[in-house]
Order: sequence, then C-alpha cells, then structure tokens
Amino acid sequence: VMKIASKHFGLLITSLILVSGCSASSDNENQSADGTSSTSTPIPPEPTSLQDLVENSDAAAYWAWKKSSQKILNSVSIIKTAIIEIGPNTTPDYLNPQIAIDLASKLYSDHKQNQELTYIYYQHEDTAWAQKKLNDFLGKYIQDWQKEQAQSSCRAKDDCFGAVAITHPKKPAGIVLVTASDAGKKDVNHISGTLEAHEYTHIIQDESQGRFLGQVPRWQAEGEAMFAQAASIYHLDFLSYTVERERIIKELIKNPEISQSWLVDFINPDTGLTKWEVWDKYPGWRVYDIGMLVTEILASLKGPESTMRLSLEVGNGLSYQKAFEKIYGIPWETAVPLIAQIIYNQINS
Repeated sequence: VMKIASKHFGLLITSLILVSGCSASSDNENQSADGTSSTSTPIPPEPTSLQDLVENSDAAAYWAWKKSSQKILNSVSIIKTAIIEIGPNTTPDYLNPQIAIDLASKLYSDHKQNQELTYIYYQHEDTAWAQKKLNDFLGKYIQDWQKEQAQSSCRAKDDCFGAVAITHPKKPAGIVLVTASDAGKKDVNHISGTLEAHEYTHIIQDESQGRFLGQVPRWQAEGEAMFAQAASIYHLDFLSYTVERERIIKELIKNPEISQSWLVDFINPDTGLTKWEVWDKYPGWRVYDIGMLVTEILASLKGPESTMRLSLEVGNGLSYQKAFEKIYGIPWETAVPLIAQIIYNQINS
C-alpha cells in the first residue's frame, strides 16, 4: 500500500535579476549548449570521482549543467500533456507551464512518468476554488493537513507565494497548486518556469519511490528539485544556470556557521536519513541550497538521471545508503566527508 499523498513546497527567494536572456560577462565560463564560449576561461576537466572534485570543486557546476543540457537536448518529453486550470479571478504569473514541465520531463526521461498531471493556478480571491479542486482530486483520501492547503499557501493578497505538489495515493495522478500574485509577477522563480519544473520533479520522485515514499533524505527531495529547476530552464546557457545557482546558494557563501563537520552532520545525521523532522532544527532553506549542491556534485559524475535513480532504487526496496553505493560505486559513509569537503571548498573559494 502506498503512503497517502506527499507534499512538497516550492519555497522562493525574491531576486531582482531576470536570468533569461542574460548576456553579461561573468567570472564563470559562459558556455552555451553547442559548446561555444564567449570567454577564454578553460573548461574544467570532467570529474570521474569525488576525489577529483575535492581537488577541483568548481568543476561540479559546469559538468552537472553540461550533462543535463546534453540529456535534455537528446531526449523527448514523456509526460502526458498537463491539464491547466486557472481560477476565475486569476492571472498566472507564468503563462507557459507545459514548456517547463517538458524540460523537466526530458531531464529525467529515463524514469517512469505515467502520471495524469493537473496544474491549478489561483490567487487569493480564488483560494476556495483551488481548495475544492484539491478536495475533489483526493476525495476520501484527503488528509487533515490537506484540507486547508490552498489557504496555507495563500493567506492574503500580499502573502501568496510558492506551490505544492501532491500525488494521489491510489492512482497514477498528480496535482500541483501554484499561487499567483502581483508580487509573484515580479519574482524570477514565478515568471521563469523554474517553479513549475521544481514541482514536476517532485511528482517524478514520488512516482519512482512508490510505496517507499519519503524514504530519502529531506535535502535529497528538495535539493534535487532545486537542481532540476535550474538545469532544465537554463539548459541552453551555463551563465544563466550559474546566475540561478548563485541565487539559490547565496546564503551559504562564506557563511561562518558552516564548517566541514557541520556539513557532515547535516548531510548524514546520527538519527538516520529518513526522519525528516531531524532537519527542522536548521534554517528552512538549508535543505534546498545544500541539497542542491549535493545533487549537483552527483550529477556532475553520473548525470542527472543518476540522482533520480536514487528514488527508483529506494522504491525497489533498497535503503538510501545501499542505493547510493550501487549507483556511485562508493560506500555512503566514505562519500559523506568528501561531499562535505567539496561543498565547503565551493562556498569558501
């Protein structure tokens, strides 16, 4: 029996930088998907191990983006066309959700995507309408926390941000509630498609995990979705990817509270990897930004499909630790301090 529907929130950082079409110069390699470059910065050697990344930590960002870009350009979307429903008083912040959904689908095209998918767009005036859509979707399987989900994401006209993805417990179907607001129409995460790609990644995760839903670290679930939103929407231009990446991880840069030992404890808590409440003691954004960097490291080695395979192997009954060793060829306990060192190098370089 599958667990009753899961939820994932699309938390946001407001940014004044619109990354689409960005052409400004940068210290990062300005590489396009066709391999051309507008700078003389050399492309870092492709890493083949975590030790390679310890020695050259900045290579992770480029090679995770490059392998994701190649994956998208060489794949086709395998998701069914999503049903898009818009509240009677709502103007969505982003008008082309199928584009974002298709890009995320291509990123993970090796993985099962059989869900009937519905995106519900609503602003504060349409909160009751959106909640009824969710109630009808879940029917008798609705849980108490879901009975006020639309309201909790959109409490007022000026407090209406983010999205939530929920999968049905008994059939292959997913629903995504996406808020809209005047502020959202000025927020890069609401107007670029990253929010839609993020939430669809959660739908793929849920389908892959099946009856073992939630048996991955909390930072894995949210970090992979953060990586996916950047790598899919900005797959054509490395500079745009790095701008989005920097937006996501900006609180980590030279943060004096984050040491290598702190990172080890965060990534691999003593209480285990499947008790999500263990991460409640940290600032809420840490599961997103640190999780994104862990995912990026792993994608730079084995491609984006490898991180989603963690959910698949967990869904097949393996522990996260066993799944990790099967995919990456190194024991989890050996990998953790190396990953922590790589992230520490990245945020302090």
